[in-house]
Amino acid sequence: MAIRAPLYVVITDFNGWQQTKECLLNLDRSSYTNIRIVVVDHGLSDETAIGLSEFPSVIRIAADSSLWWSGATNVGIRSARELGAQHIMLLNNDCYVNETTITRLMQYVDESVGRVIAPLQLSAHDGKVLVGTVGTCFALGFPTFVLPLMKDLSRQPENPVPTKMIVGGRGVVIPCSVFDKVGMFDENSLPHYGADHDFYLRCGLNNVQLAIAADATVLIDETKTTLSRDLGQMSVKEFLASFRDTRSHRNIGVLTTLFRRYFQVKSLYFIGVFLNISRYVITYLLKRILYSLKSLIRAT
Repeated sequence: MAIRAPLYVVITDFNGWQQTKECLLNLDRSSYTNIRIVVVDHGLSDETAIGLSEFPSVIRIAADSSLWWSGATNVGIRSARELGAQHIMLLNNDCYVNETTITRLMQYVDESVGRVIAPLQLSAHDGKVLVGTVGTCFALGFPTFVLPLMKDLSRQPENPVPTKMIVGGRGVVIPCSVFDKVGMFDENSLPHYGADHDFYLRCGLNNVQLAIAADATVLIDETKTTLSRDLGQMSVKEFLASFRDTRSHRNIGVLTTLFRRYFQVKSLYFIGVFLNISRYVITYLLKRILYSLKSLIRAT
């Protein structure tokens, strides 16, 4: 049975109008036209508010600049639901759909009830697959476990492909019934990184199926994310600061919250946190040494 209600696309913007504009232009070219776009503007400037005048059909929600991703996303979800949304797509402003992305995702949404569907994530720089299916291994210190073989979905016999985890709000389509079942994003304990992990893990615990549509893709512009920074280029001071930075996926507070909730033996959660941090420290030292050697060679 076809979904008659429009798909609401929720985008959050914090001083990122140029990426938001590119995101909206790509949505305008979508072959799936039954969409309503909600932009949660929680930035410090008027640039997004002024820029949105070019897109009169977009619904702008002004939100507090103290909000991080989780809080701003929750504002967008609540606003969309108040407007009558039955299905919501979460689309970060640095994520660009192509003409057929939403059409293909919605075909799979039509075929199932209560399933969360996400597109395959590609790099906007070179088109390579960034994320396919994802797992977790808290026992070894991995809230997210991505292997090369998990990126290649072309050999999978089914589509969409079941997955244990979905990374971020990068074009994922979520039925509103799922929010009723598992709750919203945890904006208090996990204001930025980790909130997506927590939400999708709660989906799994509540028997909500997660899947990746192998034939639907989204381009990820990594130029303004932490992924764009080579670990080896960070100074020791910067690296240590990343364990406290809300914008960092190495934030110890975030890691502690996740491992406390999902480590197999909850009283031993600190082992998972230790393994996770140790892995980053070892990786940093190796990359820092390699970067320093390369810089020395170039200097000579």
